[in-house]
Amino acid sequence: MTISIVVPTLNEERNVCSLIEAIRRQTCPADEVLIVDGGSDDATVRLASEFDDVRVLRGKPPVGAQRQLGLQNATGDIVIFLDADTVPPPDFIGRCVKEMEARKLDVACPWYKPHPSSPTISAVFLFFNLLFIALQRLLASGAGGCILAKREFAMRVGGFRSDLVYEDIEFIRRASRRGRFGMIRPSILVSDRRFREFGVGKTLLKYLILSLFFTFGLFRLAGVVSYPFAKYRRGADEMVVLVNENNEPVGAAPKESVHGHETPLHRGFSLFLLNNAGEVLLQQRSRSKQTWPGEWSNSCCGHPMPGESVEDAAVRRAVDELGIRITDPRNMLPDYRYRAEKSGIVENEFCPVLVALTSEEPMPNPSEVVAVRWVRWEEFVGSIEESDVFTPWCREEAKLLNASPEFRRFLEDVRMD
Repeated sequence: MTISIVVPTLNEERNVCSLIEAIRRQTCPADEVLIVDGGSDDATVRLASEFDDVRVLRGKPPVGAQRQLGLQNATGDIVIFLDADTVPPPDFIGRCVKEMEARKLDVACPWYKPHPSSPTISAVFLFFNLLFIALQRLLASGAGGCILAKREFAMRVGGFRSDLVYEDIEFIRRASRRGRFGMIRPSILVSDRRFREFGVGKTLLKYLILSLFFTFGLFRLAGVVSYPFAKYRRGADEMVVLVNENNEPVGAAPKESVHGHETPLHRGFSLFLLNNAGEVLLQQRSRSKQTWPGEWSNSCCGHPMPGESVEDAAVRRAVDELGIRITDPRNMLPDYRYRAEKSGIVENEFCPVLVALTSEEPMPNPSEVVAVRWVRWEEFVGSIEESDVFTPWCREEAKLLNASPEFRRFLEDVRMD
């Protein structure tokens, strides 16, 4: 049984590398990965093309046309359609294929798990997952974030339509009438960015209205309810604080405009998270990062927004990057400043270093973080001298923290609790 994965993209530079890397970590590897780009004007195509085992196809919107182009070019017995902001767990492909074969399914959808998420968003996803399962034989439904289909069957029933906004649901519904459809047990992480971008209440209301259209098969009429593809705010909308040599604000600028050959001095922060075992959480930065992509670093970094304290910024970014909620970050090195350069990109920041204790396990945001690991503090500090895999600020900050009496007391207190 051979497997093809088809990913439609449009301006997904922050997600495409993380998804590809998650696909490459599968215990049951895919035989081919096809990125079908709809005309991105960011680095999506360049980043995807850097993977030797990925084939990039140039397509055109809408997303239905991109999925259909991928289907027509796929060679696998089973085609898995994934959105760029999804993350399959390492055993995802193997478990899906096994269950599809056991149940003799022609088309399937998994359990959709939001990430990163809040209890409210998780409850919304739980409601729709249970609804999909309850109605799978009567009124097949799912989501385009992940659809699995036997290639020959999908082609035989006509594939995806390019004249509909909600071609994914229409395909599932049509396929269920011609073959066997089922909801399967494996779960896939899907981004909750639509809820965070447009609001939980507004997005839920839109889904409920759409459900009425879908119930009666009014897919063309459902197009009156807008559902823009790849229309989320991008990093350029996040503002950072520009400062003078005294760390006094002198202005603000979009985050993605300040890191270049002549980076202006601005405010940032670094966060080190520790657990009660005295281990520090390290992260491998996403390949789509503008600075030091793919390198290992401290738990979390970021920039305070205008009017935001570094402590509040650390709380915000810990959730955004790691899915961890912290309540009492301590500013251990409030005056730390650094400047570093790599590949023509300059970092130039006043960068306070904070630490915090957590008992939570990280749920990394794949658009920000490739991987995480817990390492005993002493082992981490020792490895800094022996390895150059860490970002320059991480190395400097760890040495300064290790020499700080305040931090040493914090570390001892952590291990006594």
